[in-house]
Amino acid sequence: MLIFLIGYMGSGKSTAGKKLAKLLAYGFADLDDHIEKRSGRRIADIFAIEGEEEFRRLERLYLDKLCKLENYVIATGGGTACFGKNIALMKNSGKVVYLKLSAAALAKRLSQSDNQRPLLKNTGNKSLEKFIEEHLAQREKFYGQADLVVNGVSLDVKELAQQL
Repeated sequence: MLIFLIGYMGSGKSTAGKKLAKLLAYGFADLDDHIEKRSGRRIADIFAIEGEEEFRRLERLYLDKLCKLENYVIATGGGTACFGKNIALMKNSGKVVYLKLSAAALAKRLSQSDNQRPLLKNTGNKSLEKFIEEHLAQREKFYGQADLVVNGVSLDVKELAQQL
């Protein structure tokens, strides 16, 4: 079985995914890391030099390849579920879990992160929380299609494994 973790950037998909994979004795793949390793480019550079469209093309290419694996937990990028027909591909390939957090909780996590996120460069003069709130509202229709929605703030990986 494949398990896809979706949610906004900073929701803990990679951290939870590693723990869940270990608990289930599954493999683990982080889609963003996979893209960087296979393409030989950092995601920030792909966005800056080639644009989001090229990044989304690569994202779909490598998502297709990961969907051929068995017994893996796959942490997707924050926007993966929202582009092309990626949500349908993931649902047809395995179980999709949405790690849901409020805009305030995400803003707090992201403001404390060392990781530079290309999309956060576009916040303009809005506060980080306001930007996330608006962006999250646009993405919620995709995230809400998950097979399972869990609270990302107080996520219990053992409980999640039982639910799956």
